[in-house]
Amino acid sequence: WLKGGGTTPSAGRTASSALVASPARPSPPMKLLSLIIYRWKEESAVELAVNQELSAFSFFHRGAIKEHIKFHSRLVVSRTPLGRRQTVDMEQNLGKCHTWVHPQGLAAAVLVDAEYPMRVAFSLLSESVRIFMESMTGKWEDVNADTSLECPPVEALFQKYQDPSEADKLTKIEKDLEEVKGTVMQSMDDLLKRGESLDQLMQKSKDLSSTSVQFYRTAKKNNQCCKMY
Repeated sequence: WLKGGGTTPSAGRTASSALVASPARPSPPMKLLSLIIYRWKEESAVELAVNQELSAFSFFHRGAIKEHIKFHSRLVVSRTPLGRRQTVDMEQNLGKCHTWVHPQGLAAAVLVDAEYPMRVAFSLLSESVRIFMESMTGKWEDVNADTSLECPPVEALFQKYQDPSEADKLTKIEKDLEEVKGTVMQSMDDLLKRGESLDQLMQKSKDLSSTSVQFYRTAKKNNQCCKMY
């Protein structure tokens, strides 16, 4: 559902055609696509820093992929209670969004494929929040609009965790990681409130352009959603 990008009509037609017609390419296992840091606010988390690794995707499709990652990450974080961890299975087995909201209001979300180890993802969340809080004290607590704060230690951590086996060695993660216990497991449908639909939330979202929403609908209609990963 994220096979699209571009802002011009011709680019849109090209990407849309690829969305429907292109055969699925084999994907390498265990993808870590994004790590986004937020100042937590119920229903409307504020974006502080974004780290993404989308080199495996066509340049023409990255725009839409970025937008959908931001939309889903913000939605899941905003609906994760303060002081809680949550894992949400994306639609049609697209992968998982793991979140951690620190009691002090700093939150993080990672978007990974279904093969990426859960305990490694939560280790990344915990470490990134800890490092960000230590490095950026006084710079995020009163932010009320999306911004882009640079935090090199978190950026380096994101790169290390691209290989979960190496991350295991680097951080000596325990197999029965305490942080994973008590994690709330949900689907996207569980996240929605009564009377809501994902399509409606997409239309209202500031993270998605109309082009990206249409790409999602086209992909879903043609059962192409699984091609994101």
